[in-house]
Amino acid sequence: MLEPILLLAGMSILLIGSPGPAAMALAATGAQHSWKQGLPLVAGLICGAQLTGLLTSAGVLALLNRWPEARLTMQAVGGAFVLLMALRMLSSGNNLADRQEDGQMNQATFGFRSGILMNILNPKAYAVFMLLISNYLPPMPSLWQSVLLLEAVALLASLLVTSGWLLLGLWLGRLISSPAGQQRLRGLFAGLMVVFVLPMLLSIPD
Repeated sequence: MLEPILLLAGMSILLIGSPGPAAMALAATGAQHSWKQGLPLVAGLICGAQLTGLLTSAGVLALLNRWPEARLTMQAVGGAFVLLMALRMLSSGNNLADRQEDGQMNQATFGFRSGILMNILNPKAYAVFMLLISNYLPPMPSLWQSVLLLEAVALLASLLVTSGWLLLGLWLGRLISSPAGQQRLRGLFAGLMVVFVLPMLLSIPD
């Protein structure tokens, strides 16, 4: 039984942690802020992943496939939300030191609510959990045990990958500390967020 669980955990880390808008938001937050200020976004993404896993287990993905209008609405709203986050990233302050001097030490650029919305408004996130359920979830005696195992593994995977992307951002922020470098770094992350969300927006029919 241990081997199937380890396989589920490995695939969860790969699929949940793959580069995307959430990963870029985490890295950008780490590059501009402290570890503590990035925790609300980490917590929001983890809670969003847990909710997405529960909703997928409850059949939300099947409902979205049955009603294309609902899926397209989710794609449009989710894509617009990511684009808004990218714009916010570009317009944010130069660095943490500037905020300290101005007395504007607030929360991270993206917080708890942003993390939750990035997952539950992303149809791809439901597809990831459906893939895990269909191909990697070991057979369990009951449905609730299967859901409990999926949620536990997803929690561990989300904690690892969100922390990893945030740490990457912190490292880049220390490596590139000049205002001009920080501005270019924000532009890079914002551009990558747009690139990652474009397939979702382009799949919306006219």
